[in-house]
Amino acid sequence: MAVSGRPRALYQRIADKLRAEIADGTLGSGSRLPTEAEIAAEWDTTRSTAVQGLRVLVNEGLIVSDRPRGYFVRSRRAMVYRPQAEFRKRPLSPELDAFLTEMAEDGREASQRIEVQVITPPREIRERLRLGEGELVAVRRRVRFVDGVPYNTNDSHFPLSLVHDSEIMNPDDIARGANTVLAELGYEQTRAWDEIQVRMPTPEESDRLQLGPGTPVAVHLCIGYTQDGKPVRAVVNVLPGDRHVIAFERSRPSLGADPLIRQAVEGDIRTVTELWAHAAAWLRDRGIDQWQYPPRAERIKENITAGECWIVEDDGVPIATITVDAHADPDFWTPEEAAEPALYVHRMAIRRDVSGLELGSAMLDWASQRAADRGVQWLRLDAWKGNSGLATYYSSRDFTLVRTVDKADRRSGVLFQRPAGQTRNVGPKLITREG
Repeated sequence: MAVSGRPRALYQRIADKLRAEIADGTLGSGSRLPTEAEIAAEWDTTRSTAVQGLRVLVNEGLIVSDRPRGYFVRSRRAMVYRPQAEFRKRPLSPELDAFLTEMAEDGREASQRIEVQVITPPREIRERLRLGEGELVAVRRRVRFVDGVPYNTNDSHFPLSLVHDSEIMNPDDIARGANTVLAELGYEQTRAWDEIQVRMPTPEESDRLQLGPGTPVAVHLCIGYTQDGKPVRAVVNVLPGDRHVIAFERSRPSLGADPLIRQAVEGDIRTVTELWAHAAAWLRDRGIDQWQYPPRAERIKENITAGECWIVEDDGVPIATITVDAHADPDFWTPEEAAEPALYVHRMAIRRDVSGLELGSAMLDWASQRAADRGVQWLRLDAWKGNSGLATYYSSRDFTLVRTVDKADRRSGVLFQRPAGQTRNVGPKLITREG
């Protein structure tokens, strides 16, 4: 039997209603809320209960009390914070730094206050920069203002031994950026590690940012590394939750310049079966009955032992598999066709997160060239009868439909072939590693 939840107290329901009106825009930024007396009358309750409900929203940072005028929706225009923008190319001599430029383009008045200190770093910074006991850091402490309101803090820590005679030690804006100065000193950053934590602010953070009660902050910690893995910069950004939207722009990574295709070894049986299962699950989700049975591990093992099963890797990560052999399935190919020299493609499976990059086309080109190197006439395959999209795929890759064999006990049977050596030259180039 279902048990209903405990009814919410009246002051909580008052807060819920006002919160919803703020969320849907009924009470817009800067709007004046009903008075304590008006709320008490609306809800047929006491003024103290109304005040209790309003205090909930004050503590949540949604409204502010401005006595004797009343309560108002906190007026904040969110700043879009883009962590990924840090490594964008910047002019060597811009008039304003990136933050000031972005705010100016947004029609807002921006400024910043910078101070530089030499300090013994807190434990977290010391460990992230891999500093020894007693080693000092230079920290550029920055408060950024928008329209006169402190919007965030940006504290950049550098090992003092790297920057002690550089512009980084001056409490002025560095037009071309501290990252460029580090690069000029021989410490160019090629990658960064980012962590974002959401919590309530410390008293110091509340003071620097003039935060009202109930305002959480997002803390963005960024560690910059050189090509050889040396950490050279640790930045702590504190972003009040009522003033920021954190936006990440992501692009789908392309494959490495030259993915590797190698012969599978015995230890790859699990890799092949996982790639198979991954593809089968994707097909099942789309109502396609192809490969809806357990992968035949013994058959895969036989193909691996015979050197017929191959794995495609990108940066050492398996992303696809293909099996190529000289076996003409007697259920599909006639004795006359089986007598013709040919290689046959089986069990080609590609991870879905690399789909659309023409990896399949590249694998078929690789198999076609392998067939030509073997001196055979055809590259052949049999496709699933219930997967019309697959048949279209092979036709668009210059395979010719031979015929469809309709055997009751076989789901496959749409036969295709392409002359050995014929390639489309699209997709990545695969580098072959035998043995």
